[in-house]
Amino acid sequence: MVDLVPKAKIESNGIVDALLIGTVKAVEERATMGIIGNGTVTSGAIKLVSGGIVQSAIGGKAGKIVGSAFVIDGVEDVVNGLIVPMIYGKKEGSAESDAGNW
Repeated sequence: MVDLVPKAKIESNGIVDALLIGTVKAVEERATMGIIGNGTVTSGAIKLVSGGIVQSAIGGKAGKIVGSAFVIDGVEDVVNGLIVPMIYGKKEGSAESDAGNW
């Protein structure tokens, strides 16, 4: 069976890789915020899929770093969109669910 969604792996071979992933995540999150949003299930799903695609397309260590950043940000968005509202009782997409209001 053909796998239509590439599998992204989060890979870090030390503190330098972790710092690079964190840097890429911070830049990527701000760059995509106006296009796909941030902190919602939808933006998380897009970033998770994008992480696999980017990792496959770029390849090598750079692909692993950029792909990992997208996946980590995607997981964070899904958690903020699903889990946090379940704990605090706020709806996804409401002004109250903005991460700045925590």
